[in-house]
Amino acid sequence: MRGRVSWLLVACLLCGCMSCVEPVGRPLPSESTRSQASVARQGAVLTALDEATCRARLRDDATPDSLLQAAERNLAYLAQLPLQHRLTLLNREISVSQLLAATQALLESKGTQLEQLCDRLRLYEVTSGDTLWVAGYYQPEVRASRRRTERFRYPIYRTPDDLVDVHLKDFCPECPARVVQGRVKDGKLIPYFTRTEIELGALSGRGYELAWLDDPVEAYFLHVQGSALLELEDGVRLQVSYAASNGHPYRSIAKVLSERGKISGNTLTLGRLKEYLRTHPEEQAELFAQNPRWVFFRGVAAGPVGSCGVPLTAGRSVAADPAFYAHGALAFIEILPRNNDVPRGGSTVRRFVFFQDAGSTTGGANRLDVFWGSGAVAEAIAADLENPGRVYFLLPKE
Repeated sequence: MRGRVSWLLVACLLCGCMSCVEPVGRPLPSESTRSQASVARQGAVLTALDEATCRARLRDDATPDSLLQAAERNLAYLAQLPLQHRLTLLNREISVSQLLAATQALLESKGTQLEQLCDRLRLYEVTSGDTLWVAGYYQPEVRASRRRTERFRYPIYRTPDDLVDVHLKDFCPECPARVVQGRVKDGKLIPYFTRTEIELGALSGRGYELAWLDDPVEAYFLHVQGSALLELEDGVRLQVSYAASNGHPYRSIAKVLSERGKISGNTLTLGRLKEYLRTHPEEQAELFAQNPRWVFFRGVAAGPVGSCGVPLTAGRSVAADPAFYAHGALAFIEILPRNNDVPRGGSTVRRFVFFQDAGSTTGGANRLDVFWGSGAVAEAIAADLENPGRVYFLLPKE
């Protein structure tokens, strides 16, 4: 009993002085914890649109098959949840049953009769005083080894046995619906090892290595992307996905470089950031250390798997902050031109998506990340995407 009390006190202190994060892949999403005042500070609310606007707006530039696949996966996720469970969607609270109804309506449209959705669903635009930014992420395909060698020196780890999750609301109803990670030392819960401590060997020799990579830049961004297809030296392809983190807050090294005046410009893409790191190898270790967060992985049979626990669908799955955007929500997005250019060399992207993932880089109401798939083409799209956008949600008519 004494140990549990100590853990709670430390956890509450941690939440007062550092970022506490929700676990990814939890079986039941947290109840709504954001007040309308908190949402208002983010400047984003849902504004209902009329049926004529709904019919004029809804267009989809991707394949119906991919949309139906994403919808089936979304249905599988929502079917696991209590129908009346309440979730946050900006300034509204919605139920799982509403999300189920929207997903079922899309499935019944067969992915082609999209305007008919306006008969059953109402379209809500996310309106904000700030720009909504849409970025991309992908699943890298990287070379790896089961053993450490002179070439393969950068480990990826499974979840350590001593990593402890503390669900604050289990102990303190007034606490936020968050989970804090740590480890037990001398009967007390203390913060888990930082990135620097892990890179210096805090976990070495304990049998947690899943594989070893040969590229420090790809090893670092694997922690940002959250999944990878490892091409092992023996010809086996191993799918790994996010399992846990060390609980430390994510800090963007892109922001660090911008603050130092090393990279300028209004838009800093993943491609530009990787290019800088590769041309300045002497700065890599110090820059990586600026981000104390470390991600642990697990092998999965099919993937990549998002925080809903279902496989992501290329071009259809979106990652966002679940404190503002409910997992399982059906949405319609527009990715707008940037600096007189357009994403992917064509017109504005317009398509239906599902909110099926979350990540450390997607904080706040004005940031969305679209998953683009695996391999070089997906990387090229994601690496160059940092565009303004618009997002709309579809909910059953009241």
